[in-house]
Amino acid sequence: MTTGTRSPSRTQHHRTIKSELTESVHPAWVESMIANLKPDWNGVCESPLFEATVQGPLPEQSWRYVVLEFFGVVEAFPKYMGVTLGKTTFGRRPGDILARDWLIGNIRTEALHAQWFIDWAVGLGVTYDEMVSHRPGPEVAALQEYLWSMAYRGSLAEAFAAINYAIEGTTGEWTRLVIPAFKERFGDDKSGLMWLIEHAEYDDAHPREALELIKITVQGEEERQRVEEVARLSLQLFRRGFDACHRVGTG
Repeated sequence: MTTGTRSPSRTQHHRTIKSELTESVHPAWVESMIANLKPDWNGVCESPLFEATVQGPLPEQSWRYVVLEFFGVVEAFPKYMGVTLGKTTFGRRPGDILARDWLIGNIRTEALHAQWFIDWAVGLGVTYDEMVSHRPGPEVAALQEYLWSMAYRGSLAEAFAAINYAIEGTTGEWTRLVIPAFKERFGDDKSGLMWLIEHAEYDDAHPREALELIKITVQGEEERQRVEEVARLSLQLFRRGFDACHRVGTG
């Protein structure tokens, strides 16, 4: 009788992948990138919409526009990651297998996020039909198209920087700023808060892991510079989208 080692389950395997992406000491170029991106990173979290939400009262009309406008980005997030997955070559480049397995696991993780986002919107008085039929304005449409472009045309490191590091990283921060106001607004209705809770309290790992993947997949100084540039533009477009929603909501 022949014996062999049994392959781990998907869940066990995903945990192994995550353990391999534990935060490591940043090389000098990453420290420099983080410092250079700080003004635009902080710029997202300092949007007047978030400041108004923290100060109160909750600007509900602005947030209705946010959930309408950004639903396309949220719904497309696993698709962006699926297109990025198509770039992997199973080991022909450094970090390639790890990137592949991380993407597969996190596409599954993202599966419920669109429904949670809709639940949040419904709690704010936006209907399902309004959500799925809405066409975003130019600012959020520009962000959506840019993320598609990075997933399709960018390198693995560029896609991770623009999509997973910049967008998910700042989302973890701005959701922590606003969630107290939404907990007060929604009270005991936890179903309407799941998207916010997931990103504010449980989703810190994704941008940290994305940064580790950038470190191991980036190739050379020129690509390091591009990684910083694509993350910066992603942050700038994100901020413009929130500001546009707040202008409409308060106009």
